[in-house]
Amino acid sequence: QVEWLVLVDDNDQEIGADTRENCHKGMGRRHRAFVVFLFDDDGKVLLQRRSMKKKLWPAYWDVSVTSHVYKGETYEQAGIRRSGQELNVDVKKLERVLDYIYWAKFGDYSENEFCVLLIGKLEGAARPNPDEIMETKYVSMKELSEDMSKNPESYTPWFKIAFEKYAQKSHR
Repeated sequence: QVEWLVLVDDNDQEIGADTRENCHKGMGRRHRAFVVFLFDDDGKVLLQRRSMKKKLWPAYWDVSVTSHVYKGETYEQAGIRRSGQELNVDVKKLERVLDYIYWAKFGDYSENEFCVLLIGKLEGAARPNPDEIMETKYVSMKELSEDMSKNPESYTPWFKIAFEKYAQKSHR
């Protein structure tokens, strides 16, 4: 089944569509994506370790949920959809916090994304989809900051950017 992604310019204006494969080949094509930080009642964020089945950045630590926005879908709707698919949780509401553009190469592929950071509350226990996630853990933002400083190579590039921008925004 072909997955179609929304192509955008640097200002998130829709300029077309292309397949997931084409969007990630070579230098990649700029498309809509999102990352989600889900927090528990103690304010800890859920991290996932990407499955070995992932073509890009397998076994790297990542945000709670991440994926692409489909045509006709808002960033928030996409985040709620993927929370169910990746973690088998029912997220009621996500808040858009910030956005950024980034490009990162991985072998013959690249991420070239207009990315939106969404945050929300985790309702109930996560039951990760093993095709997507090999492991999860909850950490405080302080613990995450310390580990990211010590082991930056363990984290996906989009996670490092989102975390840095979120930390800057939170300290204003």
